[in-house]
Amino acid sequence: MNDKKKTKGISPQVRLIPIAGLLVLGMVMLIIRAVDLHVLQADSMQKRAYKQHFHQYAVVAPRGSIYDRRERMLSKSIEVASFAAIAKDIPQEKMQALAHALGISESRLRKRLGHRQGFTWLARQVSPVVVKRVEALAVKGVQRETEWQRYYPLGPEMGHLLGFVGIDGRGLEGVEHSFDQRLHGESGVRLLQRDAKGTALPGGRWLTPPKMGEAMVLTVDSNIQSIAYAALAEGIRKQEAISGSVVVMDPNNGDILAMASWPSFNPNDFSHYRPKQWRNRSITDVFEPGSTMKPFTIATALDSGKWQVKSRVFCEHGSFRVANYTIHDDHKEGWLDLTGVIQHSSNIGAAKIALDVGAAALAGKLNDLGFGQRPQLGLDGASSGLLADVSKWGAVETANIAFGQGVAVTTLQLASGFATLAHGGQRVFPRLLLTKPVHLGQQVFTPSTAHAVSKMLVAATQPEGTGFRAVPKGYTVAGKTGTAQQANGKGGYDKHKFTAVFAGFVPANRPALVIVVEVNDPKKSIYGGVVAAPIFRNIAAASLPYLGVMPEVKREIHATKKKDKQVNRFGRKVKHGVGITEKKVSIQGGMADFTGLSLRESYHLSYQQGWTLRTHGSGWVVKQKPLPQQKIDSKGEVEVWLHE
Repeated sequence: MNDKKKTKGISPQVRLIPIAGLLVLGMVMLIIRAVDLHVLQADSMQKRAYKQHFHQYAVVAPRGSIYDRRERMLSKSIEVASFAAIAKDIPQEKMQALAHALGISESRLRKRLGHRQGFTWLARQVSPVVVKRVEALAVKGVQRETEWQRYYPLGPEMGHLLGFVGIDGRGLEGVEHSFDQRLHGESGVRLLQRDAKGTALPGGRWLTPPKMGEAMVLTVDSNIQSIAYAALAEGIRKQEAISGSVVVMDPNNGDILAMASWPSFNPNDFSHYRPKQWRNRSITDVFEPGSTMKPFTIATALDSGKWQVKSRVFCEHGSFRVANYTIHDDHKEGWLDLTGVIQHSSNIGAAKIALDVGAAALAGKLNDLGFGQRPQLGLDGASSGLLADVSKWGAVETANIAFGQGVAVTTLQLASGFATLAHGGQRVFPRLLLTKPVHLGQQVFTPSTAHAVSKMLVAATQPEGTGFRAVPKGYTVAGKTGTAQQANGKGGYDKHKFTAVFAGFVPANRPALVIVVEVNDPKKSIYGGVVAAPIFRNIAAASLPYLGVMPEVKREIHATKKKDKQVNRFGRKVKHGVGITEKKVSIQGGMADFTGLSLRESYHLSYQQGWTLRTHGSGWVVKQKPLPQQKIDSKGEVEVWLHE
């Protein structure tokens, strides 16, 4: 009874106090939350809102174009389509059709999207066919973007030199990689806007426009590059070789006019080739130069003052022992002057000369020429070759290096060495960028020495020399063949694998081109004069007229009063030789003179006379039995020895 009276006595105002307290508390909490959202979390909330309505992404800038010396395009960036999407916007029922349009499986597309919600690349740098298929679907959330793809007009011809660019616009091989910082440019930033539902809106705007990379002009001439590439490929095909490389240089300034390797690859489709096929063999692969090293040995001897052009060396009839090592010549020679050592390619002659001059003198000259040093061409991956420190040279090492064994070079290094001889003995540094200053170095050999060795190299390409197949019609060539066994990796040499080389310059009296040809493991012949020299000839024959260097007046032979003796343009008495004039064979009841004939010509002559022919070696005839004019026996049998 009393309790009821007390309850009825509480006023309505008092009853509202708890309710008012709750309302006030709620308002305070709302104010605190508002302060938290609008003041304390303002920055983070604004960022979240911005991300929901806008998306920024980087766009790679177009790379700078690459041109040849005549400003012909070698590499350029072209616009291509790519497809991206806001992942959460793509309708599930469209997945299969979209995957088919992109040319991928549905499972791969779903894996690519994963659990992403925002911007995602679907396919980059796609073909026009894919673009047409995808745009025909008009899938919600899928948008087309423009990117840059690298295009190489000459394809495989320039693949090893130029290299290629990855999908992110970075250079991965060759010039593209080595000069990536200059070519790459600066990426831009693009802003994409979305509506309240998160759907991408058309268009967008640049926050930072991309800046195109720097253009580059190379010293390469694309026409000469094509000539060199085709000649190398054909030569390797004929000889069934494994690989090869060519460098063509201007000896007057060091400009690289061509740098080709085979087998090649197409930089427009580089992913379909193995990484080992991407390397530029002209600068990465090393080989023993063989007899192409002999001109530098002879030049060192002449510069020493201990040897003269007419000095003679006894070549031991084909076998010479140095310490516990025996050096052999293919042909047994007695006394030879320095021209004869080059012309007949005597290992023994070169070894004896080097031993007389001394290891220090030879090593010094080879170092001055750049052997054993990485060329400063600007291309990554260039090898320094192999030239041991002179402190490690004994008599055997000195003798071997004199004729190109126990030393390893690249095609580029050998080209630079021959360019030095062609440029009067002054060091010529190779140059790849046309904007880079010409760099001519020290006087490695005296001009008189360089001139004398050049004349010897001309003799080596005459019919009685080892390199006559290198001479294009109407020109004179100063060059040297090289045939070297390949190392077997066990401290010795493989009896079945060889490197065939020809190095030289043309025209000999006013050099316009230095050409070095290297062929790895030819199968039909192993000799530089048979394998590499014809490639040299084909490159020179096509390149010289293109450069405006026309054939010389055809006066190679001047007949004297005696018809059986002739004098060439260098004042040397010669017989009628293959490649100069047709050989006139005098029979008159005795044995014909086979000297200087090729194997084919020897068989033809024997067939005409009804003789049986026995042959030894390859190349052209240097010795025969019976001797010319001797009476032939009743069997009618002829035996000839040939040399390259």
